[in-house]
Amino acid sequence: MTPQTESATRALWAADPTITSERAEAAIRLAKGEEAKPLPRVVRTMEAAHLFHVTTKTLRAWAKAGALVPVYGKNKLRIGYTEASVRALAEA
Repeated sequence: MTPQTESATRALWAADPTITSERAEAAIRLAKGEEAKPLPRVVRTMEAAHLFHVTTKTLRAWAKAGALVPVYGKNKLRIGYTEASVRALAEA
């Protein structure tokens, strides 16, 4: 991938609100033939609820407030939260 193609691709993806920067960077690395970054580990919703002794509704509120980072499946259903965000919240 030439630098011009990469910058044009970045500009197109930046204009599209449906493409996250993480996905765009992963696609560019893949196009360059670089190693893909491993996906984040996922803590299932019920596991996180049991860990914090709260309901799943409370977890959704925390995610909406930005305290947890949700992970979505192919059908756009939330399957859990990133392990890093759960650890950070547990340590806080």
